[in-house]
Amino acid sequence: MKQIRHYLLLAAVILCGIMAQAQIVITYPDPFLSDEERPDGTLFLPAPPEPTDPAFCNDFYYYQWGKLQRDTPAGEKAKMDSPLELWDAFSDAFGMPVSPGLTPEIHALAGGSSRDAHLANKRAKNFFQRKRPFAYFHEPSIIPEADEERGKGYSYPSGHATRGWVYAMTLALVNPDSTNALLKRAQEYAIGRVIAGHHYKSDIDCSLMLAASIMGALNGSEAFKLQLARAREEYARLKRERQNR
Repeated sequence: MKQIRHYLLLAAVILCGIMAQAQIVITYPDPFLSDEERPDGTLFLPAPPEPTDPAFCNDFYYYQWGKLQRDTPAGEKAKMDSPLELWDAFSDAFGMPVSPGLTPEIHALAGGSSRDAHLANKRAKNFFQRKRPFAYFHEPSIIPEADEERGKGYSYPSGHATRGWVYAMTLALVNPDSTNALLKRAQEYAIGRVIAGHHYKSDIDCSLMLAASIMGALNGSEAFKLQLARAREEYARLKRERQNR
């Protein structure tokens, strides 16, 4: 009997551990737009400049500039931003912590819109297939240990920059007072990709164009509007709670 109780206790401990792990699994919201509704950057984004184009001189200049920033505070920020979740990157600018657990409605809104940004960006990247700058020049990026894997991906447009712009613009709809801080953070987040050597300047420039098109499509989505209302209600409630502490 004691042995049976021992096994039951052991099973209970294992089950509790599994349940605890399940509670901290991060889920990413579904996108709001269908494939047909989502803007197709292959139809309106300009082709990235070829090395023989005069515009590539600007890309080369910023690539060299970016390498010089890597030992500065901006370089440290760019390195930290690379693996950072968007809610961690933009919480300070938003004015309160954002996360799946703390702000589920805001997370559903901004996370869903950034998912649309990812899918739109992926379509354009696979179409243009531009090699990343560090891979093109056969030099290490700011995170050399990840270069082999990152080198398999494409550069144009920048996925980080597109998602960052859309995430920032979406949060600004929830808290308009944070607009300037959010857009400033999005620009910093984007230029960090150039400092890292993962993207050219033209990659992040066209990302803003793609992000603007995505926001336009999202503002026509009834599902997005409904979730925006929920996010605003959640933000207003949390703001009142913070003020009453």
